[in-house]
Amino acid sequence: MKATLRSAVLLGIAALGMVVASIPGFAEVQNVKVSGDVTVRAFHRECLDLNCGDDNLGTGALAAGKPLEGEDDFFMHTIGVNVAADLTENVSAFIRLANERDWDSTVGANSAAQDVDLSQGYVTLKELFYSPLTLRVGTQPIVWGRGLVLGSNLLPTIIGRPNDANGSITANEFTDFTSFDALRATLDLSGVTGNVPLTLDAVYIKLDENTTTLADDVNLMGVDFGTKFDSMNGEMEAYYLNKRDKVAESALDVDARDGSVNTIGLRGSARPAEGASVWGELAYQFGKRATDFEAILQSGDSQQAWAANFGTDFTFTDVAMTPKVGAEWKFFSGKNRDGAVMGWHPIAPGYYTTALREFQTRSTIAATRFYPNTQAGVTSGQTNQHELAVLGSLKPIEDLTVNQRLSWFVLPVGALPPSSSSNAKRESFLGTEWDTQLTYDYTDDVQFGVIYGLFLPGSVYNKDAVGVTGGNDTAQELITSVSVKF
Repeated sequence: MKATLRSAVLLGIAALGMVVASIPGFAEVQNVKVSGDVTVRAFHRECLDLNCGDDNLGTGALAAGKPLEGEDDFFMHTIGVNVAADLTENVSAFIRLANERDWDSTVGANSAAQDVDLSQGYVTLKELFYSPLTLRVGTQPIVWGRGLVLGSNLLPTIIGRPNDANGSITANEFTDFTSFDALRATLDLSGVTGNVPLTLDAVYIKLDENTTTLADDVNLMGVDFGTKFDSMNGEMEAYYLNKRDKVAESALDVDARDGSVNTIGLRGSARPAEGASVWGELAYQFGKRATDFEAILQSGDSQQAWAANFGTDFTFTDVAMTPKVGAEWKFFSGKNRDGAVMGWHPIAPGYYTTALREFQTRSTIAATRFYPNTQAGVTSGQTNQHELAVLGSLKPIEDLTVNQRLSWFVLPVGALPPSSSSNAKRESFLGTEWDTQLTYDYTDDVQFGVIYGLFLPGSVYNKDAVGVTGGNDTAQELITSVSVKF
């Protein structure tokens, strides 16, 4: 059965390759649009590793003979150029080239910070074989729903690979390179279902090729069925994803075990009244664990985990300054009670709601890949936690929007202090984060922005507990930006 299924998948991929290869090499260009954007950000950061007596951005300050104050100020820019072309026979192409770097971070003329790389590049074939089918091939963005499970290649490229794919910047969460190398087929089934809107979206994503001569790839395949309802402006989708992490056998590891994480989920949203919005998503994982981002559990171990996201907000459209209030809950389950290790496996999320906690990682992860806590035994911000938040926004003047979010983070699974013989459990409160975002639309093309994030560590970070090491200092970040689109 496995061999038959594998053969069918290979034949399908080969057939798609033949279709793409058969596109005329010199298709007639009907329309070309060139656009782009320039964004410059200024950062002020303090104690992102929750230890103000340490260098939270690596060993750079120490090497330069500077004191380890856990503080830094720097600039970063992202410059992108887009080329979109409409060709003949329902064929279109899109290319985005981008350069991103910290200012004055080059080391020689060949530094990666000077590179202009492909951020996106794909071809779209509409009405392929027959009108309801659309095929997109190449490096492309893919978002299912709000992006809780599938929405960005950020985590796989930063943490899931041996090398940081975006090493030219310090603030990896702002990278432009989050698209997937993928095949995506979208089929409109409304003609089959009696004009009931139903869409099938199938994806094949190459997360990591690894060695081209070995069967050690990391692939992601899945399908998503989505529909919409006229009543309450609602929508619903059900999806299945499989992350296949092939592990090549070697003389050093003859018992290498493949990982195969299956994720099934159901998501829906609606607008039951003017100004009101509700949403919810529930997902379950099962199978054999792929090598996790925290490098704690081994590939092939049994995998069972849950994720959930429910929220609501209400906008007072007839009130001055258009205030909005809301609440949200996000949950990722843990693995076991004694270790507080990774439970939910973050496949490729694209839904990030906070500036700091969601990019904190376990202390064992390299400091160049987001912001590891110096305190051992605390899991990353994408697994093993509840996030409870209240949120709101208002428009004090026409072109200025102020967003506020107050979030509390709690461990669903208790943890013993590292290297401790004590039976006392570590507390479960991870901390509180307050995020403020201001957006000012100066013109239709120019936008100014301010982001301020403040994370107050909770009782989990009790450095006075038996066997616990590391810091529990307050982390904060201030980001100002200007963006121009053309």
